Amino acid sequence: MAASFDSDELARQIEAYLPDEARRWLADLLHDHLGGRITNLSLQAEIVLKAWERNPEMALSEMQDLKSRLDEVSAFLVDLVRTVTPPAED
Repeated sequence: MAASFDSDELARQIEAYLPDEARRWLADLLHDHLGGRITNLSLQAEIVLKAWERNPEMALSEMQDLKSRLDEVSAFLVDLVRTVTPPAED
């Protein structure tokens, strides 16, 4: 299970460490590349749940597609974290 998320603390840290331009860029990036994908994944999961008993073959196919799309989102997040992580200091 994921650790609890304190959105107020996150907001304070972002305001303290990121200039407005970087915050806008990051917000746009997350919205454009993750927001729609995650919404679509949630809708696809609902389809799988509703179809599971009626049409198991279709539900399995949708589940496999859902897994593939989740892997893509996960890979994007890994790339994003690697990209924004500054080099280690010697």
